[in-house]
Amino acid sequence: MRLKFNATVAAIVTALLLGAVVAPAMAALSPQTVALQLGDSAGTGYYAAYGQGIDLLPTSLSTIERPGDVFAFEAYVTDSDGVQKWLPLQDFESITLEDTNTVQPFGFRLGYEGTVSLTDFSTAALTFPAQIRCEYKPVDPATGKSASTTPDKTYSETETVNVVKNGVTKVTIATSGTIKHAGTVFKLHVSPNCGVGTIKVTVSKSGSPTRTYNVTTDQDGYATSTLKLGTRNGTYKVTAKFLGNLFGAASKTAVKFVHANR
Repeated sequence: MRLKFNATVAAIVTALLLGAVVAPAMAALSPQTVALQLGDSAGTGYYAAYGQGIDLLPTSLSTIERPGDVFAFEAYVTDSDGVQKWLPLQDFESITLEDTNTVQPFGFRLGYEGTVSLTDFSTAALTFPAQIRCEYKPVDPATGKSASTTPDKTYSETETVNVVKNGVTKVTIATSGTIKHAGTVFKLHVSPNCGVGTIKVTVSKSGSPTRTYNVTTDQDGYATSTLKLGTRNGTYKVTAKFLGNLFGAASKTAVKFVHANR
């Protein structure tokens, strides 16, 4: 989803982008130039909502890609040591071409995929705006292997992926099974999907203490939790509010009344 923005925002996005870095892949190879396209354009930044598919399309501008050539994607992140650096995108490490001049787009869903391998062997999800580039490792005709060990590397320009935040969200509340004082199963859903986040649930009834729960949604915006209502028979008021996250604004409060007699 590519959106139109005013000149001020466009200038800010442009300032985030880094220039192309071109270096010889190997001493025995001619210098290469590689470009990285996201979606339907290159070099202008990309805007997407949570769950939207983004195509990464690397292209060599100076040679025909051959079997064995490798494109490796990286993201500029803060490492586990607190140092900012380029690290491999775990989802797309070392993609090796199988046919001549047939580079296919490699897609990932924003928020679902896009992790980096940290230097302490752990992983972390991308933060946004995310800066992504690819390294081109052409095959060395002399050895038949890609230039993966050369100190001279060929990188594309940097592309910036920005999040389009859902401005309006809604929570739905449903129960499953028998409604009981000691534990009733609630099924909650945030729409549009904003991924992992927190829903604040309150349970109240006249003459009973109000109970508050924080329930975490999964990456599809769903949560199932068994919540204690109270100790008395009668009708309980259950409210649920999505607290918001990077991908979606906080919701209005949803209300459901449930009657417990056991």
